[in-house]
Amino acid sequence: MTSRVLQLRRAFSILAGLFLFLVLAAAAAQAQTVDVRFPRGASGTTIDGSIKGNQSVKYRIGVSAGQRMSVQLDTDNASNYFNFTAPGASEALYNSSINGNGTSFVIPSSGNYTVTVYLMRNAARRNERANYQLSVYVENAAGAPAQRAPKPKSPPPNPGPANLSMSQMSRFCAGEASASFGVRPQEITTNAAFKSGDRYVVQGYFDAAGGTKFFNCWFDLDGSFQSVN
Repeated sequence: MTSRVLQLRRAFSILAGLFLFLVLAAAAAQAQTVDVRFPRGASGTTIDGSIKGNQSVKYRIGVSAGQRMSVQLDTDNASNYFNFTAPGASEALYNSSINGNGTSFVIPSSGNYTVTVYLMRNAARRNERANYQLSVYVENAAGAPAQRAPKPKSPPPNPGPANLSMSQMSRFCAGEASASFGVRPQEITTNAAFKSGDRYVVQGYFDAAGGTKFFNCWFDLDGSFQSVN
């Protein structure tokens, strides 16, 4: 009788351990949700993060219709991408594994949008790790202090977020060039920003079908993106 009881206890301990393992594994694979808040007076932020295996992080950002939003993912793992999803949608509006890890677009409707950072299945199965920086900028971000009306002037054709520092302009330029020319950000090289007259410029290039394609990204002195050409 005692031997039978010991066997049952051992079996119960094994089952309990297996159950705990499955619970912990499911928790590790579950996506973490983070509400993104910009620093006071800023139009964007850069987030340092890390995921491993089946882990993913959902960054939730409240934006309004008509605002321009830019997202850039810089990572040390080539299998690290993001999906951009509208409120209540089942399919992504933007899949960076197809279109590249940088994009800029006008928000179609107000609500909480989600940027999900993840590893592709092949890397997740190998339990790889990705260390990344996710940069998010929103033109006319809520909470930014009101500005005095500037002197009338013609607006830039593709206005971007303000308050970009010179160190941020190169990365932002790569995202704009990726969206404009249909090239993956990893294939684009951009140089450091420098002042040219009454604005800043970032020079870049990539290999195109007809040879090397050179382009410039232009920014106002307050850090607002103007255009890429």
